[in-house]
Order: sequence, then C-alpha cells, then structure tokens
Amino acid sequence: MAGLAPESGTRERPEASASGPFARSSRRSHWGTAVALTAVVLLLGVFAAFPLIVLPLAVLLLGFAPRQRRSWVALGALAWALALVPGGGAQYLVSRGWALLLGGAFLLASLLRPRWGVFSRGLAAVAASLGVMGVWLAFGGRWERVDWAMTEHFRSIASLTAREFFGRFPDARWAADLSAIGGRMAEAQGVLFPALLALQSLAALTLAWWLFSQSRRGRALRSGVRPLREFRFHDSLVWVLAAGLLLLVLPGGEWAARAGYNLLVFMVVLYALRGVAVFVFLARGAPTATSLVLGALAAVFFYPLVFTAALLVGLGDTWLDVRRRAVAAARV
Repeated sequence: MAGLAPESGTRERPEASASGPFARSSRRSHWGTAVALTAVVLLLGVFAAFPLIVLPLAVLLLGFAPRQRRSWVALGALAWALALVPGGGAQYLVSRGWALLLGGAFLLASLLRPRWGVFSRGLAAVAASLGVMGVWLAFGGRWERVDWAMTEHFRSIASLTAREFFGRFPDARWAADLSAIGGRMAEAQGVLFPALLALQSLAALTLAWWLFSQSRRGRALRSGVRPLREFRFHDSLVWVLAAGLLLLVLPGGEWAARAGYNLLVFMVVLYALRGVAVFVFLARGAPTATSLVLGALAAVFFYPLVFTAALLVGLGDTWLDVRRRAVAAARV
C-alpha cells in the first residue's frame, strides 16, 4: 500500500487548482508504487487479487465515464478477463460480492468527497463495506460458514506450500518444521482475516484508482497516488489503535478479543508503513539499487528490529510530524 495518498494530521492538503474532480496530470506516474501495491494485493491473498482490483476499476469506469466509448470497450475487456478466471463455491461468490460492494462504496466516497486523499476515501469505503457485510453475515448463520471457508482457504494454501517444499526437498529436516509453522500461520490468518482483508482492499482500491487515473488521457484524478515518502493518515486514527487495546484488556469475551486483535493488526501495519515513509523521506532523493538491496536484507534478517523501529517512528509521527518539522528546519 505504498504511497496511498498524502493525508495531513489535522487537515487535508490543498489540491492543485482545477474545476471538477480532475486536474492536470503530472509526468510522474509512480509505477514503482503501482508495482508495490500489486505485490501487497497478491501477498495478502485473502481474496483473489484480479477480481478485487478489476471490479472496483469497472465501477469507477461506469461511475465517472459512463458515456465514453473507451470506457465500454474497457468494461468489455475486463468482463472477458474475469470470465476466464476459474472459481466456484462460497468464497468465490463472497469475494466477487465484496469487490463490487467495495467498488461502489469507493465510488460514492469519491463523488461525495473528491478532495479527500485516496487513503481517506479507501478507508471510508472499507469501513462501510465491512459494516454492510458484517450485518449481512450476522443473519442466517452466514458468518460461521464464511469464517470456516476462510480458515480452510488459508489451511489449503499452507498445505500446498508444504507439499511443494517436500517435493523439492524430500530429505530436508527443516521441511517438517516449515510445515508446522505454515499450519500455525494459517490458523492465525483465519482469526485475523478481517484485518488482512481490509489491508488488501485498501491496496486494491488504490491500485484501481491508479489504473483509472492512467486511462484519463493526460488528465489525472485529483488526490492521486503519491510516492511512499508522502504516506500519512489522519492523527485521529490513533483512537482505533486505542480501541483495539481496550477490547483486549476488558473482559468482553472471545469475539471482543478477536475484534481487538484485528484492529491492532490493521493499525500496527499502517503505523509501521507510516514509519517507513518517514525513513524514506529523511533519506531524501531516489533510492539507489545498493540502498534497496541493503534495505531488503536488513528487513529480512533484522525484521523484528526494523518493524519495531518503523512502528515506533510511525506512531511518534502522530504527535511529532517529523516531515513537517524537517521541511520547516530546511527553510530556516
């Protein structure tokens, strides 16, 4: 979800002057951000990535450009591509329904609040979609079926991964340990899939918005996708983190604890990403190949330290606003 959009702590950043929801496109298309977003959608893997991106994109095309012939050509191509994607069962239907609901909510947020950043509109769409889906699942015992289906989905992925490793390394002692770790991760993903789905949906909406913006023939949508160094969100979201902690502390039962864990995971990832954005901003300039390799190695081998540092910096940025202070100091 790198570079979702610039959000300020207390107010929205002024947009470029233009009439309507469109502004002149900059020459930078942020392809690196788009690649990172695609990787996030694929790696989180709660729902299939392609429909989760394509269906909101189709909704945006219908909502913003219903009379343009190229929009209908694009819709036909997207429908044909979706028809080629195999699938079936409860998860197939729920994932498509979720993508359509998400796309509709995002379109509504974009029409009602065109000056909001992509993250703000995406977050509003995800929250509204989770609320609607939660109410629908609460009736008729649907939640239990979906919960079971998601847990089985993650278990099947872990099983296929372990089988692949056993096939390639049949004599490796660590293969059995890896299989056990995969099983435990699948159980954790089953519990945390609402938070993982929210993160995947935010990345998918941002990517869909970026793709739609690229199709505007030289005119990009306002509040477009920005580089990672500008990623931030409203400071009031710290209360969501506090609510998650409160649900874990108070004796509210199993469901309250599960809701608390999901809120914590969702916000911890966002704050860690905000911390990474601060690091990238302070590093200045475009990263070199050497710095990217060293950063990747540090993240792999020292991930507890790197993640903790990013989380603390991101959380502290709520009050310190490091980037604003750095810009102000540079002007003195």
